[in-house]
Amino acid sequence: MHLGKREIIISRHLLLKAIREWFFSNGFIEVQVPVLSKTPIPEATIDLFSIGNKGQTFYLLSSPELYLKPLLSLNLKKIFSITPAFRKEERGPYHLEQFFILEWYRAKSTYKDLFFDCEELLDISSSALSPVLGDKRIFKGKEIDLSRPFQCLEVKDAFEKYAGWDPFKKKDELHFYEDLAFKIEPNLPEDRPIFLMDYPDWASSLSKLKNENRNVCERFELYLCGIELANGFSELMDPVEQRQRFLIENKKREKQGLKPLPIPEKFLSKLKDCPEASGIALGIDRLLMILTNSKNIEEVQAVI
Repeated sequence: MHLGKREIIISRHLLLKAIREWFFSNGFIEVQVPVLSKTPIPEATIDLFSIGNKGQTFYLLSSPELYLKPLLSLNLKKIFSITPAFRKEERGPYHLEQFFILEWYRAKSTYKDLFFDCEELLDISSSALSPVLGDKRIFKGKEIDLSRPFQCLEVKDAFEKYAGWDPFKKKDELHFYEDLAFKIEPNLPEDRPIFLMDYPDWASSLSKLKNENRNVCERFELYLCGIELANGFSELMDPVEQRQRFLIENKKREKQGLKPLPIPEKFLSKLKDCPEASGIALGIDRLLMILTNSKNIEEVQAVI
């Protein structure tokens, strides 16, 4: 069934309403954060849009993490935000320069605590669209199966099985991300969700390393029908280690011909006051695209 723009708008409304109601019923506080900053989080894989104003440079943020995560230092135990996000040079069937992110944090928890959240949210999101779509969810001709628990697959096992090498024994970032896109993702289930978990330490981003094995970070990505939907961590709260990672990311940016970004000092200064926590970002547009069986992410935006 191909949906018209009116049905898409109604579906987006029902989806956002159900998501917010789930968070409120589970004791979360919704937070609105700015989308501009002079000191964004440095990431080598993401290029940002910049805006000049009165001799200063501001950046449109690729996620609300810069502002949202430090709020855990205020004894806010469960927080979430739904906000626009921006990434330069991203456009395709599953990518847009501007999109909407759902991001949430749980104090005193680990990345595995987020698995239940993801299972719940996909279930209630699918059910919320029943008034428009009926009871079944079809994507690319296959019925989506959201039965629990969702399957888990470790990165090490995925690469050994589908790519023929171990990224924990050989650090090759370019090869890693190429094989992830062209060998791993095509072999993930086309009709149900799966957690791809436990990444190498050099792909840790802002996640915590395992205490028992410092070569592995507590990070996962949730895929639905073979499409990356969410990225979750046990959050790194060590400002010294996080600073070193930012410096490394800036060196990578320079090697790629990108400008290094200012270090977000205020962000780092708040980490020491934050409790252990887990955090995750989920793409609203991608989720809606899959649930409405749309061919292109542009179809689910509120644009006519």
